[in-house]
Parts: sequence; C-alpha cells; structure tokens
Amino acid sequence: MAGPQSIILHHYDRSPFSEKVRLALRMKNLGWAGVEIPNIMPKPLLMPLTGGYRKTPVMQIGADIFCDTALILRVLEERFPLPGIELPGHEGLSSMIGSWADGKWFQTSVAVIFGALGDQVPEDFKKDRTAMSGREFDTKAMAAVAPMLRDQWRAQLMWVEERLQGGHGAGGGQWIIGMKPGLVDVHVHMNLWFMEQNLPDFLETCLQSAPRTKDWYERMKEIEGQAPESITGEQAIEIARKAAPRLKAAKTDGELQEFEPGEKVAVAPDDYGRDWVEGEIVIAAADRIILHRHDDQAETIHVHFPRTGFMVRRVD
Repeated sequence: MAGPQSIILHHYDRSPFSEKVRLALRMKNLGWAGVEIPNIMPKPLLMPLTGGYRKTPVMQIGADIFCDTALILRVLEERFPLPGIELPGHEGLSSMIGSWADGKWFQTSVAVIFGALGDQVPEDFKKDRTAMSGREFDTKAMAAVAPMLRDQWRAQLMWVEERLQGGHGAGGGQWIIGMKPGLVDVHVHMNLWFMEQNLPDFLETCLQSAPRTKDWYERMKEIEGQAPESITGEQAIEIARKAAPRLKAAKTDGELQEFEPGEKVAVAPDDYGRDWVEGEIVIAAADRIILHRHDDQAETIHVHFPRTGFMVRRVD
C-alpha cells in the first residue's frame, strides 16, 4: 500500500508527458502508485494538492507536490540516484533537448494529430483546451496546415536520425548519447510515443526514412520496470494530510526579484494553463521555487515548480 514516502503519479494513460515520467520510472526500476485523473477539468481530487495547477502529470511524495515534467525528472534523480539516468554527457544538454521536445516538436505533434483526428475529438475536450490555452482549439485550422506540419514533424525526427548516425563511432549508435539510454533518450522518446498512440501509420511512414531511429525506438519500448499500484485520489489526499513536507531550510539567496522566505507569491506556467498558485516561499532558487500552502483537505503541503517555463509574482 502506498505510504508517505511512496512515489505517486497523478496521470492518465494517453498523456504523453505522463509517459515521459513513466518511462523514467521504468528505467530506474522504481516502485510507484498511480492515480488516474481526468484529461480535462474539473479535477477535484488534484486541486487540493496543487493549489490550482492543472497540467498533467503531477508527482506526489507524501505532502510534497511536484509540478511539471522537467522538475519531476530532476527530483527523481535527486531522491533516487541509483540507477542514474542523467548520464555523463547528458548534464544540461538533457534539459535543452527536453525544452525542444516539449515545445516546438510537441506543438507540431499536436497539430498533426488533432488535424487528422479532429472529427473524433469530443467537444468538451476542445472547450477545455481552448480555455487552457486562451485561444480556440481549432481542429479545422489544424487540418488545413497538417500537410505542411507533417513535413516539419519528419524533419525534426531526422535530427534524431542524424544524431544516431553520427554517434556510430563513439557510442555504437545505439542510444542518443553514450552506451546506454538516459534522460536525453527519455525526452526524445515522447513525441514518437505520442504519434504512435494516435497516428501509427504516419509514424511508420516517417521511420522508413530513419532506420536507426526506428531501431532505437523499438529498443526503448522494450524497457521494463515495476508494475504500478493503483490508488484513488481520495487516498492520495489522505496520504498528504497525514504526512509532513520534507524539511528544508528556507532560503532565497541570489534571488533576482529579491524575494524573501515567507513572502507570499503566485506561480503559473508562462505558456498555457495559466492558473496562478499562491503560497509562501520556502525556497526560491535559480532552478526551482517551493511554496508552502495550507488546504482544508490536504492540510500543510509544499508545492514545487521549476523556474524555467514559470512566472513568479508577488501577491499583495
């Protein structure tokens, strides 16, 4: 049974960002518990934990709540260093590649997929994504540009193929960097997986031009790990309520906005899903910010965000 030190992932099966974390958990062979959450709002059993952050996935360890895939992966490496997946040569570079895979390539994937499947997309999903992004989730417009974006998607795939070809001498061309898979491979894998879940024939057509990438992708899919336990959202809230956040010394050294520990601020993504989460600063550093919050259901929690991709402002 999941306990206060268990890894709990709030996710849903077809979420590409959730699959990125699930793959990392398999590679590290970590035990974890999963809470199945809706793919659209409302998410009544998640909001007490995040304070309003709505994106998927969210990771929970006791009363510590981790938002955004980039931070989740970093925390998994920090708390569970063996076996490591941020390998020599991946440091820093994995974050840069992750930013591309989560940004430009993922947005191309979205347009290609929903441009092709627009007639099958439920109206409530379209309304949710319109509210989330602040602009209309227009599958007809996506369909109109899909032929050009399919070209762009394959062009980005060919960067992977070029890298695997170029690494043939040093690393055997088996993995993106080095002699075994690591964080860079996790980031690159996501968009291929997302495409295979939705447009497998298109992915197969693209991979005909990228034989090394096809071989790499098949080997990535063979990676196995521990089967997750399933728990309910109510159980996850109860775990948070009975736990205490991991003790950390409050600090804001070198903070460019001159925040102070205990100061009330609000944090939100800088792209979409801009739901501001308010709390008191525990730590504000160059790479992350941790907020102390109180919720009537979850009681005392710490909500963790990365700094890259997130805005922080004072609350009067």
